[in-house]
Order: sequence, then structure tokens, then C-alpha cells
Amino acid sequence: MALKDEIVVGLAYPAAWDRRPPGTIARDVRALEAVDRRVVVGHCSLARPSSQPAGVAAARLDVAVALTLPPDVTRIAPRLRWVQSLGADVGRLLSGGLAEAGIRVTSGSGVNAVAVAEFAFARVLAHFKRFDELALLQREHHWSPRHGTQLSGRTLGILGPGAIGSELALRARAFGMRVTAVRRRTGLPSPGVDRVFGLPDLHAMLAECHAVVACLPDTAGTVDAMDAAAFAAMRPGSFFCNVGRGTAVVEEALVAALRAGHLGGAAIDVARGEPLAADSPLWDVPGLAVSPHCATAADAHFEGLYGLLRENLVRFLDGRPLINEVDPALGY
Repeated sequence: MALKDEIVVGLAYPAAWDRRPPGTIARDVRALEAVDRRVVVGHCSLARPSSQPAGVAAARLDVAVALTLPPDVTRIAPRLRWVQSLGADVGRLLSGGLAEAGIRVTSGSGVNAVAVAEFAFARVLAHFKRFDELALLQREHHWSPRHGTQLSGRTLGILGPGAIGSELALRARAFGMRVTAVRRRTGLPSPGVDRVFGLPDLHAMLAECHAVVACLPDTAGTVDAMDAAAFAAMRPGSFFCNVGRGTAVVEEALVAALRAGHLGGAAIDVARGEPLAADSPLWDVPGLAVSPHCATAADAHFEGLYGLLRENLVRFLDGRPLINEVDPALGY
């Protein structure tokens, strides 16, 4: 990379999203600027660049940290060469033509993996220990034992054992569970997983599992992965949880499987359309727990994000491969 007088990093997301103490945020900005004397870091607005009185101008950006970008970003930020996504999903960034413009994209995969894995496993644990039923009995002042199920010895299936799936597998193993997983490339390491299935064997894996957690990215190969046939293949009375992307689940098929009693319960932290409309039937499906895409922990997310950003900034300036660099052809 040719030397320049300045390398401008624009934090192109609402500052209010980072709810950590201001001193912590300032510390992270100083750490980024300490990477190289030429680095300048500041908040910026790409949607309405003229409305941002403080921070850095979009026209100066070499690097942007963002969740979404305007379709004319290459005009607004002609110097832009790299975009660091706030999250694991980069679909909205890739659709903006960044690859065609030669702009590199890195995902935030892994920065919130522990928190999301904790959330997903809490859903599994709550279901098998019947916590919702016990809470209802307490509200009704009704002493009527509801015995849960032991997780040890049961099988957890993970769809997409990436960063989140790997953390989930480790927690399931700590509870004595057997862990299986489905992934596109079966030869990759899958820590904590007892057996890895290829995509063609998805239904065979589902049939073995007492609980299944989907951690899939939003790609052409994952859309509608959990359709009516997939839910029918699941073990009767099993539990399903989705903390990946809403596009992986055919919601009508999930509802049908719950209403028919084929599934023992389900939880979704993501939906095909977000925010979920107030009149969506998903809110009231018996046995379905809905949460508004909040499985992560915001403080831990930004701690991880800035750690990743600093390491990638060092690599960017050195001309080395970036962590989590996205292959536009694969979408992740």
C-alpha cells in the first residue's frame, strides 16, 4: 500500500449504538490511532454527509466501519478501500457493489459469538427444564411439580458451526451433550463437535437431534434451509432455535410443525422481516419464544469489534490478509 499523509477510519454508525462508557470508547479510538501516526479516526455520516457537523468527512474515508451503506457510497467516499462490518451479516454491504469497485469487506463474525451462544443455550436449557411453565405456576400460586429433562446424553445439532456454533458446541459438551453439526465444507475444524454432516445429509442429522440451533449466515445456499421437509425430518418433540438469519427458516413451516405438535417448542431471535410487525401471527404461536434480535451483548460486541478492527487495521497497513475477509462469490 502506497504511503499517504493520512489514513482515515470513519465510524459510520450511530454513536448511540455503542452504549459503553465514553472513556472506554475514547480508549478504543486512541488504540486505533496508535497503530500508525497517519491514522485518523472519527464518526461520520454516509447517509447524509452534509448533516454531520463533527467527525470526519465521507470524502476523506479510506476505511468505514458500518452495518449498511448508501447505494452511491463510491461517489460519496471515492477513497474508500475497505469496509469493516459491525456484524456477521454482510449481505446489505455486498449488495452495494463494493466488490465491483474493488473495495474489500470484512465481517464481524465472532465478535459476539460467546454472547449469542450463551443466549441460544439458555433457550435450550429453559425449554428442557420447563422454566416457562414453572414461572406460570408461580404467578398462579399453584404448587404442581413440572419435572424437566436431563440434557446430559442428549444430542444437540448445530446448523453452521462457525464462530457462534463452535462456542455453542463447547457449552453443550460441558453439559454432557453429544454434538453434531451440518456445514458446507466438512473438512474444516469444528471444535467440540462429535460428528460433522454435509449439507446433503441435513435431514439425517436432524433426525438424530433432541435440539437444533441454526447459526447460519444469509447466503443463497442457506435460504429456506429449514423448510417443511426439514422440520418433518426432525425428531418428534424436539426443540428448534434460530439465532442466525431469518431467511434460513420458512416461518409457515415452523408454525405448522409447532401447531401439529411435531416440535416440542421453538425460539427465534431473528425473523424474515425485521422488525417483526405487531400483527404478525408469530407472536402468538403456542410453544414459540420470540425475541427481537437481541441475543448479543452490546458491550461485549463492541469490545470484540474494536479488537478485531485494530488487528485488521495493522494488517491493512502492512498489506497482509485481513481477518474475516469476505469472498463475494460465497457471501461470507
